[in-house]
Amino acid sequence: MNLTRRHFLAASLIPAATQAFVSPNTTHPSDDSKLPPLDPDEPVEGPLFLKAGPMLGHVAHDRALIWVKASNASKLTVKVASGPAMQNARVISGPALTVDSAFAGVVEIPDLEPGRRYFYVVMLDGDAVTAPPAASFVTAPAPGLTGKVRFAFVSCSGYRGYMAAASWGEMAIRANFDVLLQLGDNHYANTTDLAKLRANYLNHRVVGGFRELTAKVPCVGVWDDHDFGPNDSDGTLPGKENSLRAFREAWANPSFGEDGNPGCYFQFTRGDVDFFMLDVRYHRSPDKAEKNASKTMLGAKQLEWLKRGVAASKARFKVIAGGSVIETGGPLDSWASYPDERRALLDALREYEGVIFVSGDRHFTAGYQIEGRWIEVTSGPLGSGNASCPPSPELWLSCSEGKMWSIFELDTSGAEPRLVYELWHAGSGLTERRELTWDQVNGRGKIPPSPPLPKVPAPKKAK
Repeated sequence: MNLTRRHFLAASLIPAATQAFVSPNTTHPSDDSKLPPLDPDEPVEGPLFLKAGPMLGHVAHDRALIWVKASNASKLTVKVASGPAMQNARVISGPALTVDSAFAGVVEIPDLEPGRRYFYVVMLDGDAVTAPPAASFVTAPAPGLTGKVRFAFVSCSGYRGYMAAASWGEMAIRANFDVLLQLGDNHYANTTDLAKLRANYLNHRVVGGFRELTAKVPCVGVWDDHDFGPNDSDGTLPGKENSLRAFREAWANPSFGEDGNPGCYFQFTRGDVDFFMLDVRYHRSPDKAEKNASKTMLGAKQLEWLKRGVAASKARFKVIAGGSVIETGGPLDSWASYPDERRALLDALREYEGVIFVSGDRHFTAGYQIEGRWIEVTSGPLGSGNASCPPSPELWLSCSEGKMWSIFELDTSGAEPRLVYELWHAGSGLTERRELTWDQVNGRGKIPPSPPLPKVPAPKKAK
């Protein structure tokens, strides 16, 4: 059954969608030269406080990672308890926050139980720096446990943190998903300069809605071109080691690449869903390089890591996430420019059920049925300017209006898994909801197009 926007309108479940989107379109600047300059990320003298965070990173069934950024050098500790009164709290020792890491760090909370709520308080040099009431999170279900997993995925945050503030604010209030995936262009530093990278991460992390959301909902991420380096940058980029250093300072992911193969890719599990988060920049050949068997987006080691991981997965759903779109008719800066590696990957995935792709980068949201076989949804923009979605025979959903994010709800509790896709807009709420059948997920049934979404009215001229 397809539960579209029309069904919801008829049922009056989302009355906000009966009007045009509140969130406007914007033109994305080619650079930030005309925007107010960013403040440098420098230490602050005086009493210690959190410049950013706490941000929940990877939260597994038995452990949780929490990221913070302090105002100056300090020792990070966290109290964790099973109740809001913080009775019988454990004190978990974290790292020393030093100038070498721009006073950012991650503490791991071990020995947790699956599917339970825990409360926590962050301390610097032994003093609490998060105000009551204590923040809390829920651990993931045990690996392999059937049930429902809701995850949001976003991209294209914009040159300044305030550009995505409306989206973050609404997501924080709703908080209607279990984990958040940031799929790149999480900032637009467009450089490998370490100081500028740090300033951009900070500028996006201090937004109120983002801080409220990620203090209670796990958030993990990968990069794309603008937070790796300049537009359409690739593995030949000088200084990419600085980009990786800044990335590692700013994220509480479960891992970063593999031994002997640096990058930001990693894998994690929530219940009956395996997530494979890709690095589509560090090892990438230039987009305009000759199309041959040696041209690569992932690099040989990451590609083999992905194929091994999917082959070994026992999860009903296998989510492959990255910045670049894999749809057949993608632009130059996409998998379409890497046809041999793309073909090798898709051929390796063909025998496995429940594989879905999520991506970003495009400044619009679109759903594809790739080669009639695999579902891909590219989601954006969260705060950047809008672009128009080009036509494609694989397209079943498109929206180029407003600031938006996407949610997949994956349910493996029944005899046949269920997948629901949701499109959300800042200022308008839920604007599309589609339930796709297991046959459609696995290419045994064609996905019909969604009805057109409402348009944003052009702004009126001032009199």
